[in-house]
Amino acid sequence: MTFTAAIRSGLAVVCASVSFAASAPLMASPSDAWAWKHRVVVMFAPHKRDASLIAQRTALAGTDAHIADRHMAVIEIVNSEAKTVMGARLDVSASGMKKFLRKNDDRFEVFLLGKDTGVKLRSTTPVTGDDLFSLIDTMPMRQREMTAGSGAKGS
Repeated sequence: MTFTAAIRSGLAVVCASVSFAASAPLMASPSDAWAWKHRVVVMFAPHKRDASLIAQRTALAGTDAHIADRHMAVIEIVNSEAKTVMGARLDVSASGMKKFLRKNDDRFEVFLLGKDTGVKLRSTTPVTGDDLFSLIDTMPMRQREMTAGSGAKGS
């Protein structure tokens, strides 16, 4: 093989590699599932019988109308399984959410994420539905929604 042929052969391999890398899809952020569409409550627990998780579930029981009105999704992450339990159905992974929220342990914790994907609340104890909804209702985006009529306060 001549030097020129070797260079061409090597160049073809490099070009093929660059072409493949450029066409590979980028890994989506977990927030792509809800950004600008939903507010998300994420509940982490070490196991499904965790007392704080049960208390958080109880605190949100019967609030379906409030959750729908505020464009929310409620996700439980227990061990390595993520499951939407109330509101909008979102397809997120437990590992992706843990990484996104920088959650490094298995202890109970609840997060409220805004439509802008920012963390609005982080608590290691259960939060009442009224506290979540009151906090959401003070947010500028929610205020605009209420003014525009896409969600009535208190409903």
